[in-house]
Amino acid sequence: MNAPDRLGLTSILGSLTMSYSPLVDRERRTFGTRLTMLAVKPSDRLPVGSVLDQLNGLWPESRALVLMAPLDAQLDDSLLEWQPPMNAVVEIPAIALRDPTTQGLVQRAHRAGIKMALRGRPDVPLPPALIDCFSYALIHITEDRRRRSDGSNAPPPPGVMRRMPFIITGAFHVADLHAAHQRGAVASVGLPLDEAHPTTERPPQPNHNSVLELLRLAHDRADIDLIESAIKRDAALTFELIRFVNSAAFAVPMQVGSVKRAVMVLGHAQLTRWLSLMHAGARRGLFLEHLASCNAEGAELRDSLFQTGAFSLLDRMTGTTFPRLLQHAQLAPSVSAALVDRSGPCAPYLSLAEAIERNDPVMGRKQREALDISLLDCNVALLRALSAAQSLHAEQRLVV
Repeated sequence: MNAPDRLGLTSILGSLTMSYSPLVDRERRTFGTRLTMLAVKPSDRLPVGSVLDQLNGLWPESRALVLMAPLDAQLDDSLLEWQPPMNAVVEIPAIALRDPTTQGLVQRAHRAGIKMALRGRPDVPLPPALIDCFSYALIHITEDRRRRSDGSNAPPPPGVMRRMPFIITGAFHVADLHAAHQRGAVASVGLPLDEAHPTTERPPQPNHNSVLELLRLAHDRADIDLIESAIKRDAALTFELIRFVNSAAFAVPMQVGSVKRAVMVLGHAQLTRWLSLMHAGARRGLFLEHLASCNAEGAELRDSLFQTGAFSLLDRMTGTTFPRLLQHAQLAPSVSAALVDRSGPCAPYLSLAEAIERNDPVMGRKQREALDISLLDCNVALLRALSAAQSLHAEQRLVV
């Protein structure tokens, strides 16, 4: 599949507010994406098939799951006309199943091979034939019957078993997420918010130290022998580097077996980019990079925006504040300013990305207008970034 082209998408993508969240499994690995769509004006509600068709050109052929959530689209027969990508699952709100017509639509869609997820808890038990139409259930933490009001877990009723895997939403604290896993949740939408701002500092983990040291060396255009020596001190980095250089992304004529040769193939600039992709913020980095194209920004700012996004979650990953982290890496001043002080040219782009991830349309509009980026261009940039992240995940098997 190809990334979306701007032509022909104005009427749809220009009328939707979009946001995304990673799908995270029990091992805290990102295995997919949830993409939500909401009409800017209630009067602009579109048939569900029309919305989904606009996204068909987005996703590369990949196993990474994509949950498509057209939150206020009209559920009608246009769903049956949709030709879904193999990794796409469309969300159906449980409240809509009160209508027998929607129940019939869901069953016909299931027979047509369309994969669906049930969003929310039904008011009444659904018949088995209808339950079997859904691959997943998305349950908000406040709707989970097996969670007591004090947050503790309640045992399931005797003889009762869940008929489908469920993904928890609204788990904003680490303790809530752990409890949901104990109740059987296979994954969560997003990461707990209380990891976003560490309250205690601890030294970065060894792999983070290695990456940050290599970033400093690459930025300083250090001698290849020095970079080779630093990489060889971390077995995991060595393995990932050799695998990456030998992937289809480079098409090298002969298999690369040495770290020195791999570094020579990459060069300093590409090495910096690869190291950035070792972190969980790659989606953000790609999004900010694509946003810069909306304003025809120069290559230097695009590179800085990519690094800003790619490393913007590093404090969450390490539990260490940015001032301390950046003692280990000499990043561009604009990147450091955005991460530490939320100042400089990269900061408003980062704020826009965060507003979109929080599904905050008011703040998102404010940040877009400040940057003079249209809703259409913002959405196309987001879709292109998610497409690129999907491709990288499939190519390199990196957790991004």
